[in-house]
Amino acid sequence: MTMTDDTRPIGATSGGDISGLLLGHLSTPATRNAAETEAISRAYDTHLFRARRKKQGTEWLTDSFIRKVHEDMFGNIWEWGGQYRQTRLNIGVEPHQIREQIKLLTGDFFSWNEATSTMPVVEIAARLQHRLTQIHPFLNGNGRHARLMTDIFLYSRHHPIPQWPQIQLMSQGTQVREQYIRAMKNADEGDLTNLIQFLEECLKEAN
Repeated sequence: MTMTDDTRPIGATSGGDISGLLLGHLSTPATRNAAETEAISRAYDTHLFRARRKKQGTEWLTDSFIRKVHEDMFGNIWEWGGQYRQTRLNIGVEPHQIREQIKLLTGDFFSWNEATSTMPVVEIAARLQHRLTQIHPFLNGNGRHARLMTDIFLYSRHHPIPQWPQIQLMSQGTQVREQYIRAMKNADEGDLTNLIQFLEECLKEAN
């Protein structure tokens, strides 16, 4: 179960914005959401199946892999699938900074995940999700992409995968959303404590 993008301030695929839509028959938000859900499910199955091949201490998190996962999630539906955004948004880094920030992230991830690293797995997962979300490299789908990338990492380390909350179905959804947003803002300031706790709660829900 995946947490929908309306759980956070950073980006869902807009229900009304169809610029870049490749499939004209997806004329309503409901049909587009259904198509995205199916495509993301296929991408999820594909990449989790392959995740166990990604060995600790190898440079598997690359620019091309980050884009490939996003393309597999959205590329059959939207032109922007797998393409770094070229426009400025009110969130994320400037477009011209995306490639450099992704390069820095992949380098940092390699040091976090090297064989001699003592960083806890859940902390690495929190750092990976936060940095991808902070960079906001794609026009849309960043939240779902960051969560799938987090799951791929955790699965590569033979670790349980979070049960991401479907906040729109929860009576306490507003509080959970605010908790997540607060955790991400704290991570922006360098304190990942709350984000790690949030992930740990999602992991408990998966058990």
